[in-house]
Amino acid sequence: MPVSMVRKISQNMLRCYPFKIVHVQELVPADLPKREAFILQFFAQMKVDNALPWNILWTDKAHFHLQDSVNTQYCRIRAKENPFEMQPLPVHSQKVTVWGGFTAAFIVGLFFFFFEEIGPSGNVTCTVKRTRYESLLPNQLVPALQQYG
Repeated sequence: MPVSMVRKISQNMLRCYPFKIVHVQELVPADLPKREAFILQFFAQMKVDNALPWNILWTDKAHFHLQDSVNTQYCRIRAKENPFEMQPLPVHSQKVTVWGGFTAAFIVGLFFFFFEEIGPSGNVTCTVKRTRYESLLPNQLVPALQQYG
């Protein structure tokens, strides 16, 4: 049976619709004043220097879990109502952390943080902490930025 027919039966006859699992960062009420203060400060700096947004290196990291995790890009749950499905993950599951950044002109990275050591129960996942950032910045990020002038 074609996938399109299954989709039509699911929606038209069973009234089940696709919902996507979404991983989100929890925001607490104390976050709102901090976010508002940041944006007001940013706008004030933009009044002084219009080129500021073009000179910012925006960075982020992403964790790629190596086991028991759903790839939410392709996963859909069919139901009559949104189940608001959440996927609990172990606090210390094995993962690879990828760090990267971009400006208005170019992309920097990607830099990978792999397993740090092997413990009694297997590989110990590398946590990106201050010491690793202190190593990443001068040893990998600065040379990468120098390539772009």
